[in-house]
Amino acid sequence: MAANIVAVSTPPERSLLLRDKIIAFVNDDLTASALRHGLQGTTLDVRRGNIRHAIHALEANCELRAAIVDISGIDDPVSALEDLARVCPTDVPMVLIGNNSDIGFYRTMMQMGAVEYLCKPVSRDAINNILRPKLVGEAPVIDRGGHVVAICGAQGGAGATSLAVNLAVQLSETTKARVALLDLHLQGGETAVMLGVRPGPGLRIALEDPERADELFLERAAIDVAERVKLIAADEALNAELHVTEAGIQHVLRLLRKRFNYIVVDVPVPLTPAIQPVIALSRHVLVLLEAEVTGLRNARALHAAVSMISSKNKVFTVLNRSTRAGGLPLDAIIKGLEAQPDIMIPDLGSGMTQAVNRGVPAIRHVPKLRRYLAPIVREITGMETAGADGWFGRWFRRQ
Repeated sequence: MAANIVAVSTPPERSLLLRDKIIAFVNDDLTASALRHGLQGTTLDVRRGNIRHAIHALEANCELRAAIVDISGIDDPVSALEDLARVCPTDVPMVLIGNNSDIGFYRTMMQMGAVEYLCKPVSRDAINNILRPKLVGEAPVIDRGGHVVAICGAQGGAGATSLAVNLAVQLSETTKARVALLDLHLQGGETAVMLGVRPGPGLRIALEDPERADELFLERAAIDVAERVKLIAADEALNAELHVTEAGIQHVLRLLRKRFNYIVVDVPVPLTPAIQPVIALSRHVLVLLEAEVTGLRNARALHAAVSMISSKNKVFTVLNRSTRAGGLPLDAIIKGLEAQPDIMIPDLGSGMTQAVNRGVPAIRHVPKLRRYLAPIVREITGMETAGADGWFGRWFRRQ
């Protein structure tokens, strides 16, 4: 039964406050981190708790712009929501977060006055694209094309290509969706070498002369490297004179986004004007660095560059081989980045190199790599995957 919500008059001075503070009560660090990133730039107050804590807080002070409350673990969420409605003014939007994915439950929550209900795990992407427009008033971005994930190495040898290869494979295994692995290093690219294949001239032709390339042309240029994963790459001579254009990049991405659910792109750095459409279209940009001075410096510069092209909410910092001897201490990394790394992957030993020499994805040769990729896959897909808990999951969630 729908809650009977009584209208509350709003004095002029309180109207200003309503447009300011957003308060959230959530009971897990992952959701808290997603809210902080997705609602960056707003006056957001995230507190540990659930709907019961929200009711208690709003009894004392209901001068806010919106309320976000966690109902996971509540035995009777309908009754709890009725209690919340009695203390929350009707002009304050209520957002609910829980762990019930049933469509009937969603409809019940919406009928009771919630402006949105999100099921856990909640990603910053979902917060940015679903909640932000409703709470901040920004127009929602409707984009039905494939989900682009850009991977940028802050230094040579940081492991960006390895991450791209293995992330593409794990995405396909988790979602059962079609995944394109696009390597834009046309000269000296390493994805094909890592996977033991030899690409043809198709990608270069499509990038230099978009009018010659259609969906069928690009499909023929793609190489099967795993179930539901295709590689689109090039192996041009180092002395070749290339003429990649911004229009060519846009055309290739447009074709791929029609045919694939996810497009993982190994992006050359620096980000030239021709490459920038990749960043603009990406929903996630992973900046990979090692614990070295050059990687730290370049990671900050990349973060700034991506933020100028698109949104800083898209950037995830990945500290690779974090346990390698001789690297900068974590405190120095945090100070240099001015933030905790979003992802930390330890040194996984010689098995990674052996996988390259065998031409197979490392997750097939070093199974524990899956555990460290799981939080990335969860953020991209919104799907919970095995192995995302433990100390690494805590590193990911801290912010």
